[in-house]
Amino acid sequence: MNLIEALRSRTTYLGTNEVMPLLGVTRNTLCEWVRRGRIGAIRVGNGYLFDPSTLADWLAERETETRALRRAA
Repeated sequence: MNLIEALRSRTTYLGTNEVMPLLGVTRNTLCEWVRRGRIGAIRVGNGYLFDPSTLADWLAERETETRALRRAA
């Protein structure tokens, strides 16, 4: 099962600490992406929660864009 499938089968939200290693980014980068609207999240207190289904869709969209760019090169 790949990451996108695993996220789609998950039923609970993910915290920032769970998402950072999945995307290979730092907390600052992830929070900046959320603030700029690059990735969706729900603000809870001082942190964010991420809907696994929405995150899976976001990753799938990026994967499609990357493939298209590789073909065009």
